[in-house]
Amino acid sequence: MRVIHLAALAAVITTPVFGQAMIPPPPPPGIDVPDWALPQSPTHKQVPPPADFHRASVTFDKSIGVFENQTDVGGPLVPGSASLENGTYTITSAGYNIWYQRDEFRFLWKKMTGDVSLAASVTWPRMDDFHDRKVALVFRDSLDDDSREIVAAQHGNGMVHIAWRPEKGAQMTDIEYRSQRQPIAAAGEKGPQTFHPTRFGIEKKGDQFQLFVSWQGEPLHPEGKPVTFRSDGPVYVGIGFTSHLAATPLTAQVHDLVLENAAGRVR
Repeated sequence: MRVIHLAALAAVITTPVFGQAMIPPPPPPGIDVPDWALPQSPTHKQVPPPADFHRASVTFDKSIGVFENQTDVGGPLVPGSASLENGTYTITSAGYNIWYQRDEFRFLWKKMTGDVSLAASVTWPRMDDFHDRKVALVFRDSLDDDSREIVAAQHGNGMVHIAWRPEKGAQMTDIEYRSQRQPIAAAGEKGPQTFHPTRFGIEKKGDQFQLFVSWQGEPLHPEGKPVTFRSDGPVYVGIGFTSHLAATPLTAQVHDLVLENAAGRVR
């Protein structure tokens, strides 16, 4: 289920029209991509993976910055990578999605308990890469591909959402936020958002998770109401990235990271 809200600057929210830059590239030759893993396009409808489909996650035993380790959740068809330079995390990952009942993405993580404030800014090295790629601020019970989780994510088209999988193997639910009125296309739909948030974050306070967004450089502010998501014991907290293309790695840069073991520190 998807719930869609308008942000303070927003006017229209719809499914984006795929312009030339939005058409997903074909999978690399020699890699067999299941039909369900192909992204939505003018000629293809994306559907959930088979209920019993899983791939093992791969953990690399390699700390990076404030994170104690990194994992290719769901074993993407092409391995990911991550580096850190001058406070900027550069993450490359393939992966069909962080959605439905299982995920595929590169995850930089730290095990944490208690309240947490997590915020970051995103830079896209190539703005015209596939529109539905996304950087996520992630809280997960485990590294399994179908783990319970709650995430705040910024998509390549500028949309921000908070999404959660309430039980292991369950389908995701989300609340979406977009800004700026879009022109009406010939098909009667609205074009993809070209206005990109400046910064976003998520705060865990007990079992309440609050999304924060800065749309135009103003201080981060709450967007929507908190989501109740039960969290028992330590969770895997960190940043993730997926290209939304099962066998095609793309790259995102995440900088000005805030990760503190307390509520009220999102900034």
